[in-house]
Amino acid sequence: MTAAYRWRRNELIDFAGAKPSPGFMLCSRLSAGGVTVSRGRLAANDGVEIGSAQLVVAVIESDAFELEWRPNGDDQSRRHWLLPNSAQIVPAGMPCHSQWNARPTLFTVAFEPALIETLLRETGIREEDAIRARFGMRDPDIDSLIAKLRLELQFGGWSGPPYLESLGVVLAVHILRNYAGARSSRTTDGGLDIRRLRRVVEFIEAHLGEELTQTELARVAELSPHHFASAFRTSAGVAPHRYLTERRIARACELLARSEATVTTVAHALGFSSHGHFSESFRRFVGVTPSAYKAKSR
Repeated sequence: MTAAYRWRRNELIDFAGAKPSPGFMLCSRLSAGGVTVSRGRLAANDGVEIGSAQLVVAVIESDAFELEWRPNGDDQSRRHWLLPNSAQIVPAGMPCHSQWNARPTLFTVAFEPALIETLLRETGIREEDAIRARFGMRDPDIDSLIAKLRLELQFGGWSGPPYLESLGVVLAVHILRNYAGARSSRTTDGGLDIRRLRRVVEFIEAHLGEELTQTELARVAELSPHHFASAFRTSAGVAPHRYLTERRIARACELLARSEATVTTVAHALGFSSHGHFSESFRRFVGVTPSAYKAKSR
């Protein structure tokens, strides 16, 4: 596949500027106090050095895809099969060589340099402990904050700018405290290889409305159930059951926001045992009930 947009070498995507970067097709955006949350579609990249104008946390909201990238000063490329809900940390002003053939939808949180400088002083992080690029991460604290920020964007900043700013600052401090000076890529020793992981996640996407057991998923991966559960968690960052539930909830959000289907119909279509079970799971992952989400999305 050839990229529709031709990235320039060392191009920096400006996620917070008044004029969106051409390679990031902006769908929606909110800003407050040096924090900008947005949703958009990223153009494919045939292989060029690109980066971000701001420190950014980018979460995959579309289908899984393969990323190949090479850190600055390193001759060895890394390959990741990036899953939905995985987080990527991209430091400001540090493009690296990368390549992907998909056009992924991203939920992004961008932090203005002035805000980061203030937080660096206040947290005492040393300049040499720089944030490095990381891909395919799962972190429960990031997951929780992203869920709250996603609701703010979905419903047009319903809690007000101070809430958006405070959530963003908490996320930025978490990144600075936990990922400054950290390794640029997570260890996946003992995980699924890309071929097996791709086969499993594509099988899950094709059968979201069916009852899927760990044994069945292990059979798709051609592994024993015990080995599969451990390997999947290493590669995906979450257990198979949680990943399956996340994907069902994501599909439910789409159906509730874009169709006339009732909450009960959506629950049954996605394999939940009851309306109550669906509502409880939806509220735990999204932060509001399915009925409230549907009403506010109209």
